[in-house]
Amino acid sequence: MISVRACFILSVITLISMLPGCTGSKASLASGGETRVTLVRMASVDLAAALIRIAEPGDDNTLIRDPGWREYIMEIENRSPEILTVQNVKLLNRTGRYVDSAGIYEQITSPPNVITSVAGDVTGKAAGIAAATFVPCGGTVLSVLSNARTTSSAGRTAEARREFMFRILKNVELAPGGTVEGSAFLPNIPNPKALVVDYAGEGRKARMEIPLIPRGL
Repeated sequence: MISVRACFILSVITLISMLPGCTGSKASLASGGETRVTLVRMASVDLAAALIRIAEPGDDNTLIRDPGWREYIMEIENRSPEILTVQNVKLLNRTGRYVDSAGIYEQITSPPNVITSVAGDVTGKAAGIAAATFVPCGGTVLSVLSNARTTSSAGRTAEARREFMFRILKNVELAPGGTVEGSAFLPNIPNPKALVVDYAGEGRKARMEIPLIPRGL
């Protein structure tokens, strides 16, 4: 097992979050308030992950209809020389609890039960947190998912299920240099602290934390 301690320095976060490549994009969260976050790209020796957009009900090309959910659209790149599996993407809240992403389409058609969706820390005992740094965001991410198609009323749910399974970032294998654009469908909790990407390589597990920086910090 390889365990690497994360090192996020507040001064570095503040400095790089002001770079032109990252400050132009804001994403809304928690419709009950005005919390917004800066879109971020993180990179380690193994993995690069970018938060492209946070979609809410009513936005183009999102599958969610219930206001209790958000679609976190991400790009993830395998920077290592081996095959990596993106096992899961979840939220870390301000009290230190992990909140799991939806695994089936039916979950996002009704309000989330945050109590039952608290993620079990399956990899926590074996996985280290990958040391990662901010990198400029501008121009490096793929276009936002736009695969949604209009179907007849009878086939709409089945089509949505297929689209959901195509998008979700759970157990996605990436070859060296491979890139995937996908989504994590997560409860709309107020003030989330970070997105957490759990991934595994040959004989090791790790995770990357992507801080969700409130506007103005």
